[in-house]
Amino acid sequence: MSTHRERIQEAREAERRVLAANNARAALAHERKALAVLAAVEAGEDRTALGLNPQAVDELVEEARRLAPVPPGRLGRSPRHVIDRYAAGEISRDEMIHALSKWPYRERGPIVEGMHDDLAVVEEGTFDEVQIARDQRYIDDEAFYTIVRHLAAQR
Repeated sequence: MSTHRERIQEAREAERRVLAANNARAALAHERKALAVLAAVEAGEDRTALGLNPQAVDELVEEARRLAPVPPGRLGRSPRHVIDRYAAGEISRDEMIHALSKWPYRERGPIVEGMHDDLAVVEEGTFDEVQIARDQRYIDDEAFYTIVRHLAAQR
């Protein structure tokens, strides 16, 4: 591979990491906003005084109610939440690997024969969340295979 091609590839990978980090930060910020709106509404705050469109308040309250609480002793509510926290710089790589290596993954439902990958539904709490995070460059291959090795050693 030429030096130019290598530099281009490195730049593309750097750009993907930045995009992943920004997407993770945005997802976490949105969740926190939803949880803050829910807390305000449950505390009896006037919905019209929250600085948001009333329809947005209703939507955020519903979103927050659908969020599972973070279980005690875990770094996130789901594997994807842990990965987002890592990509956003909130937890270290070692913390992310440890959390995902110990995660009690749910079994995946049946896969529909012939369904294209881009149409498949990702089930929360399954290892699919980790695989997709690797494909989207939220985590690197080395971290992914470290998690896989730790999970295989537990079986």
